[in-house]
Amino acid sequence: MSDDYHRPTLTFPKGAYNATQVRLYGITPKSEQFKFVDSNNIESTDKKMSIKTAASKSDLVVIDTKSKIGIVFIYAATWDEDNPISCGIIVGYSYEGHCYDLPKPKLMLIPANPRSVPTGDCGYDLKEDPDTKEKYKLWIVDKLDQCVEFEVNQGFVEQIVLEANLPGKRSPTMYASKMTMGHRGGKLND
Repeated sequence: MSDDYHRPTLTFPKGAYNATQVRLYGITPKSEQFKFVDSNNIESTDKKMSIKTAASKSDLVVIDTKSKIGIVFIYAATWDEDNPISCGIIVGYSYEGHCYDLPKPKLMLIPANPRSVPTGDCGYDLKEDPDTKEKYKLWIVDKLDQCVEFEVNQGFVEQIVLEANLPGKRSPTMYASKMTMGHRGGKLND
């Protein structure tokens, strides 16, 4: 197999070469619990919840917590055709002709609409979500575009809040000012 197989396909959405183009690869998972009635309306399959909006484009990512908490969803909607926004789970990217896999998937709001992955584009055109058989998507953005990343952690309160905030995991200078002020009953000098 040639080395070109794992290279991104060059596409120019606005008809001109863009040296700062970043290509994001991922999935836009669909949920069996929610369905798009049309482009502006989403409802749960059991009809207990409905979202109605006048958005020109909307996206939905559902996070199953696998616990009594239930589900969480991120709904991205835009009312401006010229400024799209979508959400997806990003697993890789390409930049300056090289492809990279992320060590951990990122849940992101991206200022672009997803599109089909061209043939031979870093091999992502051959991948699909094993549960839904949905093909991977491609977002073409500029490296200076702003996006939002959601960091999702699940665990016990002890792990997420208490252990993550132990003094050993903080900067040593964080407590220095409080220690100085608290010394000798609040007096700064004798």
